[in-house]
Amino acid sequence: MGPGGTSENMGRVTRGETTRPGHGPAYAGRVLAAPSPLFRERRAVPWWWWVVALAIAVPTAEAVVVLGPEISTRGSWARGAICLVVTVVVVASALLSLSRSDVEVDHRGLRAGHETLPAGAIGRVRTLDPAAARAVLGRDARADARLSLRPWVRTAVQIEVDQARADPDTASAPYWVVATRRPRELATALETLRDRSRGHERADADSPAATDGH
Repeated sequence: MGPGGTSENMGRVTRGETTRPGHGPAYAGRVLAAPSPLFRERRAVPWWWWVVALAIAVPTAEAVVVLGPEISTRGSWARGAICLVVTVVVVASALLSLSRSDVEVDHRGLRAGHETLPAGAIGRVRTLDPAAARAVLGRDARADARLSLRPWVRTAVQIEVDQARADPDTASAPYWVVATRRPRELATALETLRDRSRGHERADADSPAATDGH
């Protein structure tokens, strides 16, 4: 290379190690920050669920006051306020718990809820509109498929599991169906990750170390 730098003193990133410009092996082994996800979505409940929940919670608290046996005492109003607070807290906790369902695609693979599909096991990807999703989940459904669904999300993505590259636990499911409001974006992210994973496999197979091993 030209003056001012060579391949030895330029910063580089290799698998499992990082070196800084102008430094050698002393910096080897430092772990880089994980790359940004290719896709991320929080499958939160729709806003109108909150409206319906409050429409149920408030009359419930009012019923305690109106129908309480001690309507004329101050205690009944206090009980009504307590009932309202407790009901709202319970409903809000339930809705927030339902909303804690993320879909994420990063260098490790697809994460949907608490399940993870490794990058190397991602096969063919197909977007599902509401009609196609109903068919896949209805008459065409398989009992051993892995599903990550939410009743308020009507579109989805179907991911075939690459049986040749999957571990035994992952290979037990022929495909995944993941509900998402952005099926095209999720499909694109999965295909990008799959292609990167295949590229890394080919690079490893063609590396001098792998060639010498054969």
